[in-house]
Amino acid sequence: MVTPVLAALLAVASPYTADVHGNVVAVDRARGTVTLHHHAHVGMEMEMTMVVRLRDPRQPSQLKIGQFVHLRCDERTSPWVCVKG
Repeated sequence: MVTPVLAALLAVASPYTADVHGNVVAVDRARGTVTLHHHAHVGMEMEMTMVVRLRDPRQPSQLKIGQFVHLRCDERTSPWVCVKG
């Protein structure tokens, strides 16, 4: 049986998750997406701008353009589905 704690640990250790650190470029509240610009770091070897979807539809309204964020994202989705870390 997988407990909630074990499930959370498995999700953290999953090869399909990526930690994204970057600045908010745009917020599309209607679509629940955020455009981020992030610099290269461990796990993300190149600088890029990308659109991600936030798992919680209320979160885009909490973000401001230029804000630095840390997100944990599921690479299997398109756009990536992320939770604010």
